[in-house]
Amino acid sequence: MSERLLWITEHYPPGRGGMATSCARQVRELRQSGRFVDVVVLGAAAQQMTPRDNGCDFLIPPDNEDGLAVNLAFAQLRPPYAAVVGFGASGAGYYATTFGTWLGCASVVLVRGNDLDRDWFHPTKSAWLHEAFARASAIGAVTPQKVDRIRRLYPGKPVEWTPNSVDVARWEALPADLRRRDEIRGLLRADGSKVIGLFGELKAKKRIPWWLEAVRDRGLLDKIRLLIVGTVDLPTAMILEDPAIAPRSLRLPFAGPEELPGLYRACDFVAIPSLFEGMPNVLLEAMACGVVPILSDAAIPIGDAGFVFSAEDREAAGEVTAQALAHPDLPAASAAAQRFVRETFSAEREREALLELVRLAAG
Repeated sequence: MSERLLWITEHYPPGRGGMATSCARQVRELRQSGRFVDVVVLGAAAQQMTPRDNGCDFLIPPDNEDGLAVNLAFAQLRPPYAAVVGFGASGAGYYATTFGTWLGCASVVLVRGNDLDRDWFHPTKSAWLHEAFARASAIGAVTPQKVDRIRRLYPGKPVEWTPNSVDVARWEALPADLRRRDEIRGLLRADGSKVIGLFGELKAKKRIPWWLEAVRDRGLLDKIRLLIVGTVDLPTAMILEDPAIAPRSLRLPFAGPEELPGLYRACDFVAIPSLFEGMPNVLLEAMACGVVPILSDAAIPIGDAGFVFSAEDREAAGEVTAQALAHPDLPAASAAAQRFVRETFSAEREREALLELVRLAAG
């Protein structure tokens, strides 16, 4: 396929959070493979047009007049396009399906975690989602669970799994990473204890208090240390500050990509006990560093590459965490985690899934 793609997003360039990282990676993979991709970024800090290899980035800032920014974005386009792709459903997906209709080409909506878990139930955003899904030529979703749910809501609509990817080679340890690992473990006094990492924006849906209660009930507090990188909500912060109900912990602010390999490697495990989840970059990045996951089944299926419990079962969360801590061969579990992401979530697989979805949409 040699036709151009138009990419609509509110999450770009990298540095603006996990979704921006995923969006930038997908655009980069497509451009590096020879695909021509124009990117329209709505909500940018300033207006700018930047030529890139195999495409242009059009940055469109918000405006105080309804509709002005979107119409300005449409005026920047360089059709014809094979398809318009919306990265995210309730905003970019709505714009992408509208632009696709106006341009007379196919449209693709890429569904992320919060699109279906949160925005579907929002009193105003849900209308945008309905319209985007109804108009889309094809829909991609970040987890198999979301694929199934959308198919049930829109029978007959082409909906496919478009997984994230991780470059395992990018996460190989440098000497500085190993020094940082040892420094962090020293600060945590981790000798004889296992370090469990909690990364990202630890808000209510992540259920850290719920998981810590399960850990406490199972009698595991003195067996673990916590490394927390990112932000925590108030209930989580209150628990972490009470040594009677939380293990020893070290809290650090959000870290850039250059810092994360050492921080991930300071951990034996990464915990993601979410009630609902998309496909967190933290999970794939940590596994690429050999960190073994402990997670609820709301996240992606990982087979035997980690320790999984039912998202509704607190007792199981404690029991599975205990099983992880008692694993007799942690290096083997670490190798299995790396092998899983290398084989299942490669850049090639992500790119081909996206291109196949475009082919499906274009018919």
